[in-house]
Amino acid sequence: MGEAPPVQKRALGLKLVNCPHCNAPLDYSLGETLFTCKYCGYTFSMIKEGEYKEIAPGKHFMLASSFNEAEMREVISDWMRKGIFKAGDLAEKSKITRMELRFVPIWIVNVSADSTFHGKKRIVETERRTRPSSKPGEAATVTRIRKERWVDKSGNLSHHIDWKILATKGMSLPLDKIKLSIANKIPFKIENVSQGAKLINGDVDEETAKERTESGIRNYHRDKALSEVDELQVINTNVQLGEAQLLTIPFWFIQYKYKNKLYPIIVNGSSGDVVEGEAPMGKYDILVIGGVIAAVIIIIVIAIALWPR
Repeated sequence: MGEAPPVQKRALGLKLVNCPHCNAPLDYSLGETLFTCKYCGYTFSMIKEGEYKEIAPGKHFMLASSFNEAEMREVISDWMRKGIFKAGDLAEKSKITRMELRFVPIWIVNVSADSTFHGKKRIVETERRTRPSSKPGEAATVTRIRKERWVDKSGNLSHHIDWKILATKGMSLPLDKIKLSIANKIPFKIENVSQGAKLINGDVDEETAKERTESGIRNYHRDKALSEVDELQVINTNVQLGEAQLLTIPFWFIQYKYKNKLYPIIVNGSSGDVVEGEAPMGKYDILVIGGVIAAVIIIIVIAIALWPR
């Protein structure tokens, strides 16, 4: 199937821009500012209409796709057969309805952060007191007294990491779950993009990626400090931003049908890891989970009833 003509593309909400390097027509939607030409591989940011900034080849890398469509189907079947709380006939009775390979841009920002913090930590202790009975043969009375005190606590945090920022706001990817083999990156070349795959445009430039990285590492240190104290009184964080690189990564976006219901799966096309996937539970799994929940509730109720007052 050929590409839609310019008039039809504009009707679909797409605009047209020409690659500053080879002059080939590229599509973009309102708000997109980061492009890789699907014809020559030139990567650039659009500052404003008619004004561009090249992403130098030394800053743009990629992870190659390691799976074709047939091999990816095997990866999905294997995932369906493994793991707990999945329908037993999932691999045999499901049908893949959509498979799309997309090369997604992600900013990798090298960042160092050092923090010092001070706060208060609550210490809760239970004192057990036994009072003998005044009546012969009667058991002693046991009383538990709950005591609470606050102590000062200070600490230091230090991290030197590669922070990941998704370069396209319109896509949802659980970056914290994605393991990237950055050591396997290669310089971006359009000939290494799998035939039929889609190159995703972005709307997050390098400056914005660095701003989000600094905000993210500061929040990360604050959360770490809050896990150490119950009342955070002060935290000082020094952030040093290093180089930012654009890493284009292949992901398979898959949809399958099982018993008339659709489920999504996202797979890292470089490693074959299932990044995110939904699967229906079998009827026996549902009964097991229900039984476990009921047992936990019963144990809690009994424990409360028997707790000495």
